[in-house]
Amino acid sequence: MTLDLAVCGLRATKKERTRQALSAAAVRIVAADGIDALTADRIAAEAGVSRRTLFNYFARVEDVLTASMDEAMQGALTVFAARPDDEPLRTSITAVLAGLLDHQVFEQAITLERAASGSPATRHFLREYDDRVVDMIETGLHERIGEAADPMYVAGLAGSVTAVLTRTTRLVVEQHPDLAPVDLTARLHEALATAFDLLFSGFDEAGAVSTSTLGQDN
Repeated sequence: MTLDLAVCGLRATKKERTRQALSAAAVRIVAADGIDALTADRIAAEAGVSRRTLFNYFARVEDVLTASMDEAMQGALTVFAARPDDEPLRTSITAVLAGLLDHQVFEQAITLERAASGSPATRHFLREYDDRVVDMIETGLHERIGEAADPMYVAGLAGSVTAVLTRTTRLVVEQHPDLAPVDLTARLHEALATAFDLLFSGFDEAGAVSTSTLGQDN
């Protein structure tokens, strides 16, 4: 029994290492040559595995690039949902995003942001991914606020939070082209704190709960 558990643990560790190796390989390829160079064969060769192995772990080539970011964002939203119910949204959002900045995957996001500066295709890819992030944040806000959540407030806040996160990251990356991703974290914390102060000066949390009767039957 103990031996079986140990074997299962080793297998799980090996699988996770393979996933990480594939994701890291995909990021290196995009950083060097842009998103157009991202193919299953090249990722597999870069990671030292077979093409078949890649598709055992990921359904699509682009998933190799985004899976770890999706997992980090979903983890952040789980933490967000678990924050105290009476805590202001501003406090919850900024605390959770601060934790996301310290996640290893954010270094990957910085690398991709740098790659996008010289690759229109990579920039387009990141913009499409931003739409997914908005959707995830909208879902998280609806779950946190509850059934009374005002859809317009949620949509506006989700889009604004994503825009602040992505555009501030781009600005800091452009301002410090020679800093390693890990060294940009402190600067990003400071810049995003300022950016979210500006954002939340325009979002009155009293508007989070819908009081509108638009579209309702009288």
